Amino acid sequence: MVANKRIVTALVAIHLLLAAAFAPHIPLEPILPRGVDRAIALYGTFSGVHTHFDFFAPSVSTQARVRFRLLGADGSARERSFATPSAEANNRIAMMLTYFAYPEARQEMLQALGHYILRMEPDVVAVESRVELLDIPALEAAARQPARPRWVELDRATVRRDARS
Repeated sequence: MVANKRIVTALVAIHLLLAAAFAPHIPLEPILPRGVDRAIALYGTFSGVHTHFDFFAPSVSTQARVRFRLLGADGSARERSFATPSAEANNRIAMMLTYFAYPEARQEMLQALGHYILRMEPDVVAVESRVELLDIPALEAAARQPARPRWVELDRATVRRDARS
């Protein structure tokens, strides 16, 4: 019984040591011997020990969404979001929005989204596309002064039907 306890203790210690080694976000893979790296990668596939724990880290991107303001010829306006009934399609949309992190791609992406909505909505004469990010207060700031998450506009563009190519 004592031997089993020692084996379990050793395995737990190795797991915690590996988790602690990968926690600081220092890439260890290039400096580890190939055999050791392969063994850790295999173990990490099953345990998650080599994932650098990004879920709780600042490197995790925030949630983004696309909102549209559709303008009719009669001056009416209505709001629409860029979402589908399919969870898989919504995940792909969310992945597409990660490219919004590149400022040089923003206007082109907003224009393309606006053109897409114009094709889908024949009665609309103009579309204002907006990308918004969910601003989640940092725990430290929220502890001092409670604040709720809020959507913050990152960028916008308007596409008109007569200006379409």
